[in-house]
Amino acid sequence: MRIIAGQWRGRRIELPPGDQTRPILDRVKTVLFDLLGHMLAMPGRLPSIAVLDLFAGTGSLGLEALSRGARFCRFAEQHRATAALLRKNLDALGVIREAEVFEGDATAADLKPPPAAGNLPAQYELIFLDPPYRMLAGACPAPAMTGLLERLAGSPVIAESALFVVRHDARSGVHPDLSPLVETSSRVVGTMVLRFLARSDTRSSQAVEAAP
Repeated sequence: MRIIAGQWRGRRIELPPGDQTRPILDRVKTVLFDLLGHMLAMPGRLPSIAVLDLFAGTGSLGLEALSRGARFCRFAEQHRATAALLRKNLDALGVIREAEVFEGDATAADLKPPPAAGNLPAQYELIFLDPPYRMLAGACPAPAMTGLLERLAGSPVIAESALFVVRHDARSGVHPDLSPLVETSSRVVGTMVLRFLARSDTRSSQAVEAAP
């Protein structure tokens, strides 16, 4: 797996052996970050924002965000060996102050704020949620996932204008209820769906659009 664009374009990310993680394919990651660039008015890049990467695995999404201009990313990964590999990937890229790894259950992660940076808010403005598919199977998420969504929606360390990205299996055709977050758009890519959500219902919903 590689970083697609930005300062570390082309750099490889080490992956653990076996099926402990579900790496996001380069094609899907390209679609995701192209959409994010347009949503955040910086095509090809990201603003200097703080990112929260929950269920991070080896950190592919958060590392891509840092490479494209995000100023900080806090990763949460509970599997010890995978978290160690994530730290190894950060070390290989020379990332020190720009990232932090929480080793533990993402649904119970301490939502500490990102470091302050000048006049930039000490809040997260982009949150990736990429849980095991079983947590978002069916119409209702697993109770732990519902609790996490409620914590995120009410947390003072999450910006009011924060953008949430959730990935889950699309093959069942069922989109689980992610309340109290509000879906603003979604994109089906192959066998998975990328859903974009906000804390407020002031953003209008858009129809699901299938990727070619």
